[in-house]
Amino acid sequence: MSDLLFYLYIFGIFLVGVASYKKIGGTKDFYIAGGNASVLRLTGSLLATILGSSAIIGSVNFSTRNGWAGSWFMICAALGLGVLYFILEKLRTFKGYNLPELLGDFYGIEVNKIASFVIPIAWTGIVASQIMGAAMIVSKMTSIAYTSGIWISGLVFIAYTCLGGQLSIIKTDFIQFLFIIFGLFFCFMYTSFNYDLGDALPLISYKFGYKELVVMLLTYSTTFFVGPDIYSRIFCAKDLKTAKKAIILSIVILLPLSYILSSLGIHAAALIGDRVVDSSLIFLIEEILPKSMAVLMYFCLLSAVISSADTTLLTASSMLTQIFIGNLKNKKSIGITRIFIIFLGVVSIYIALKMKFILSSIFLAFSIYSGAFIIPTFLGILGYRASKGYVILAIFAGGGLSLFGKIYGGQSGNIYIIFAFVLNTLILGIPYIFKKKRDNLVKNQSTY
Repeated sequence: MSDLLFYLYIFGIFLVGVASYKKIGGTKDFYIAGGNASVLRLTGSLLATILGSSAIIGSVNFSTRNGWAGSWFMICAALGLGVLYFILEKLRTFKGYNLPELLGDFYGIEVNKIASFVIPIAWTGIVASQIMGAAMIVSKMTSIAYTSGIWISGLVFIAYTCLGGQLSIIKTDFIQFLFIIFGLFFCFMYTSFNYDLGDALPLISYKFGYKELVVMLLTYSTTFFVGPDIYSRIFCAKDLKTAKKAIILSIVILLPLSYILSSLGIHAAALIGDRVVDSSLIFLIEEILPKSMAVLMYFCLLSAVISSADTTLLTASSMLTQIFIGNLKNKKSIGITRIFIIFLGVVSIYIALKMKFILSSIFLAFSIYSGAFIIPTFLGILGYRASKGYVILAIFAGGGLSLFGKIYGGQSGNIYIIFAFVLNTLILGIPYIFKKKRDNLVKNQSTY
């Protein structure tokens, strides 16, 4: 029965892609869904994008090991969206389709090209991790093996995104979000009524201290106010008021979700004991939930993964297109983007077949991106400008040091990651400091 429901679910998604394909009238439809999304549709799309396998499976696993510290995932996301709310008015004056175009407006075409090349490399790892999450879920809910699940999930992501672009994504995101919310809520209520939480580590502990929190704020929270996938949602809003309301609603929903996800992880820790499991949430679904609720939870998780993977895949592919065609408003860009969707999708499937750990791969991707692009983009939105040479140096120095810190690991690695942001800021601040000194020198000379 689960196999049949799964294939019907996949077929339904494919039909949405086909229907959206017929309605695409130009680049605005393909890349930002016509730019007329309502509050509910935009809220659903924002939350469906945020609540991928990293947020759900990853944060529940994290809570199993670190107690209430798992709440920081959703709290950090809410904090990031809070910052986005206050810079939204400046951001909405931009008329392009993605973040590299934004950087190009600030600092020049060379910075646009670099961002369009570097970000997709990092984002391919995120797509791969979503495919892994989908395959894990499919292998548990059906008779399909994990490896076959990777191929099926990956090919569905590719076909669905390739056909309908942003139109198909934003149409299904709200429905997928409802699956996610209802599944998590019923699982939480069932475990809360039937099992005690017991003792758990607090938000800050010897396992997750202030340094780890600072690193999470820098590499994870920042991606919600300077993030390619989040911006791709915001650009779909029909106006500024719609975008602001969607952000407020998203924050209101994310905060209780931080408690729900953490409590599930803590319940799992008490039940798992000394056993070793791949996923705490999958363990809860298999071991304690009634059959009907377990099926609902599997579709909840599958919806979470799909709603994040398709957005990430389209974002990365549209960026690569810019390298070759320059302007996404050119109608030829849609065909080229579809080619890159297929290419990056196949590469992501290959990576998924080789990778073992979902959460570590996502944090590695976020580290590269955040160390390189958060500060230049944020300062650019606020009106700061620097020459392209300094910006390019800041991108490679900050991104490289952040990547080194993530690979190095431990407390020393965290310090490297924190310093990557400091280094990025210092490099971008050099021209401002020199300009101030020159202005003061000229001012002093004019007084004599």
